[in-house]
Amino acid sequence: MKRKEATKDVTVKSEIRVKDSIAYKYELIRRESKNVTSYKLPLYAVAVEIESADGEIKGAETSDIFLDAGKALAFFEMIVDNLVTPIDLEYIIEDELKC
Repeated sequence: MKRKEATKDVTVKSEIRVKDSIAYKYELIRRESKNVTSYKLPLYAVAVEIESADGEIKGAETSDIFLDAGKALAFFEMIVDNLVTPIDLEYIIEDELKC
């Protein structure tokens, strides 16, 4: 039996940066949930992926933590400008949500 997807994902913005032979890929993702609790609300998530020179890939993604597109975009630009890694992402979110 095939399950229907619970969300509709759209990549709003994507950036790739390279520094010291490491490729950093960032995505701002908008999801429209089909769940009752957040039906049709656009929720925003951020994904971070790094690839080392030897091809090893590590990644992390936030849960759908933003409802406001402006705040999501500002957060996205901040992590891109600071070359945030997948390991750092959790700590950055924790610090930002304390404000």
